[in-house]
Amino acid sequence: MIDNPHFRKVASWEDARAWLSFTPRQPAHAAGRELQSLSVFVRDHRLRELAAADRSLEAHYGDFVISQSSPGPAEARRRALEVSYGADPRELRIGGHPGRRYELGSQLPAEDPEGPSPAVIVWHDDAALLLVASDTLEASELVDIAQSMYQPDPAGRQDLKPV
Repeated sequence: MIDNPHFRKVASWEDARAWLSFTPRQPAHAAGRELQSLSVFVRDHRLRELAAADRSLEAHYGDFVISQSSPGPAEARRRALEVSYGADPRELRIGGHPGRRYELGSQLPAEDPEGPSPAVIVWHDDAALLLVASDTLEASELVDIAQSMYQPDPAGRQDLKPV
């Protein structure tokens, strides 16, 4: 596997904090999947180092991904509620915060390189933008994962609130 120079792999959620200007939210429920990789986006398209405030986090759990960033209150709200991530968005609340739900698209022929539209749950929590997406899991499963980001971790760690 070739390393991507835009991302820095980190060993744990705790390690990710050192690379970010916000404290990421860790899901208490991952639908039985194990964390496969945790990466912080540290360089832009020209390989320039990004300031901590401009970085984002990606957590890959096999058949779903969690993305978190802190673009500021207005931009987080715009990306969560105005940007389209698929067809027919439905409003929802995650942890009491407004967002949108996009259902998994219908299956396309195997030769179609695009594949179905992924299921996406996207919301904003003040300055934080949070997104859970999958091209195989249903949106209802992603809602459970997203909601668990506001529950205590079963391993006893404290709820992680973006700052």
